[in-house]
Amino acid sequence: MIIIGSLLLIIVLLFIGLDGTFLSPKYKSVWSDRYVDGLENDQLRIIAHGIRAASGHNMQPWLVKIISDSSVELYADTDKALPVVDSDHKQLLMSQGTFIESLRQGVIKYGYDADIAYSIPVFDKKMPLIATINIHGKEGTDTADAVSGSTYDAGPAGQDLDIAKEIDRCISEFPGFSYTLVDSGAEIEKLKDILLEATVIESGDEAAVKELLDVFRWTEWEQNKYRYGLSLNTLPRLLKPFIQPIMKLSSKNWQSFGESSITQFKKRLDSQTGYILLKHPDPGNIEYVFSGQLYQRLASVVSGYYLRPAMQVLEDFDAMKSLNYRFRQEYCQDGEVVMIIGLQPRAGTPPAGNPRHLVDDILLK
Repeated sequence: MIIIGSLLLIIVLLFIGLDGTFLSPKYKSVWSDRYVDGLENDQLRIIAHGIRAASGHNMQPWLVKIISDSSVELYADTDKALPVVDSDHKQLLMSQGTFIESLRQGVIKYGYDADIAYSIPVFDKKMPLIATINIHGKEGTDTADAVSGSTYDAGPAGQDLDIAKEIDRCISEFPGFSYTLVDSGAEIEKLKDILLEATVIESGDEAAVKELLDVFRWTEWEQNKYRYGLSLNTLPRLLKPFIQPIMKLSSKNWQSFGESSITQFKKRLDSQTGYILLKHPDPGNIEYVFSGQLYQRLASVVSGYYLRPAMQVLEDFDAMKSLNYRFRQEYCQDGEVVMIIGLQPRAGTPPAGNPRHLVDDILLK
């Protein structure tokens, strides 16, 4: 019994060592009030709030330059681009919008106001300027409580919510945008079939899968090192030290990873009860920034649901072109669909926050 017990202890310690379970999880710091409150000033705390934003494949393609005590510039980090699944930079641009909106909510939380001057992103530069944000005091108001618009924020369950009313209220601030709410049984199932087919195509494309594998962080070691990218954030805490290293060893086979992605996406589809199709008649680069901001705004006000974008069918690579054409014929008659958002009712304990950068990671020195 002593020998068996010793062997089991050695195995447990080995897995813990391989996974990095003993490390301080710096990749969770930005979710911690202790970390944020410990920053030097409100400007840095507001930037930290921006980092809580959702982003395409959790790439967090943000760079911030502090111009003065009251002004910052946001640049797109094209080193975080994914040239296969996001060759036209649409998801990267949406991620700029989510950051702007989450930062704006941080501005409100700390009792300030902000003026945002947008720039039209041009990708002939390595770091396209996205926006200049000037933060100033707001007289005569109290500090507001703002909820981060992250996909994984907790919120009250509310099945009686008038979703269309909330969307109308948010979208009115974004001229040119419209939406279709897919909320009837037959239409939901038809759209789910298309979304699943798109995931099957992406998961069977070697270049696409290998690109996503390259930004997957399988262990606590990797999540602490990179603090961005994909991860197994829904695993039970006690199982993570064992499952994560095993998954890392098995991830060398891109086909099996693709098959696993399909299985997980099917579970996600089963849990979704409707979809929001955000549309614009003639979207350019700046409109994709705005669509990300609109999404993050919706995520902060539509209580009772997780808002989960599904972008595969909109991805611009060869294997997806035929399905994308069919999708456009079906859903883009009254405007180009720029984002598909799944509505997943909140249930139980919300998943842990995805890995996030520290403020210093995105500051331009």
